[in-house]
Formats: sequence, structure tokens, C-alpha cells
Amino acid sequence: MRRLSLLICVIIVMLCAGQAWAKKPKEFTNNFFAEVKAGKISQAFDGLFQGSGISESKPQAVDMLKRQTSSGLPIYGDILDFELLYEEAFGTSIVRLVYILKQDKAPTIWQFYFYKPKDKWFLGHVIFNDQFQLIEKMN
Repeated sequence: MRRLSLLICVIIVMLCAGQAWAKKPKEFTNNFFAEVKAGKISQAFDGLFQGSGISESKPQAVDMLKRQTSSGLPIYGDILDFELLYEEAFGTSIVRLVYILKQDKAPTIWQFYFYKPKDKWFLGHVIFNDQFQLIEKMN
């Protein structure tokens, strides 16, 4: 009986810990930008797409995105920092985060859409460009 009680306690702790370790959208983006700033573009996108199935269902598109980002970002200079501009919830299942990636020569604007169908968030869509004059229209 004592072993059964101990086993039940261990299972409950593991389930609770699993929920606590489930990433939230901002954790995905913070990790993403930290990796991008460190020059680890491929790992940044791998972490961003974790749990989404995008890497498995669209490997060629992901590879092209990684290559374009690796070759395109240096045009705007060294990465200085990133800043959250907007956070918008659409019900309880979709969140949009809009960031500015600050660089020496010009910023890039990043929009991330996260989806939570059950209990875990994952990236549904990412868009980035250098059209910062459109920021007002994004809100």
C-alpha cells in the first residue's frame, strides 16, 4: 500500500512538472532570438518549430527559410537586441506576438502566431520583413 501511494505521488508530481515545463509563446520567441543573436539560425528555427510538425511536413520550406535568414540578416548589420511590440490573444487558443529585431543598419519586424489546440503551444506561422513603416497596420 505504501509503495502504491508513493507511486501515485511520483506520477502526480511528474504530470504537474510536465505542465510547468510546457513552453509558452514568449519562451519560444525569447529562445529563438537568443539563438539568432548568437548566430545559430538553424538551431533557432528548430527550437521555434518544436512541436508544430512544420519541420517534418515542410522540410524544404524550413531549409529555405533558414538559408534566407542566414544570408539576409547580415545585410541589416549586427544584431543589437529584440523588443516585443505587441501581444494579442485571439480567444484562448491563438496568440500573435510582434517583435522588432534591432540591428545596426535597420530593424526587421517579426510576427509569430502560436496555436494551442489542447494543452501545449506551438508555432503556427511566422512572418518577417524589413517594412517597419507598416508597424501601425499590424496593431
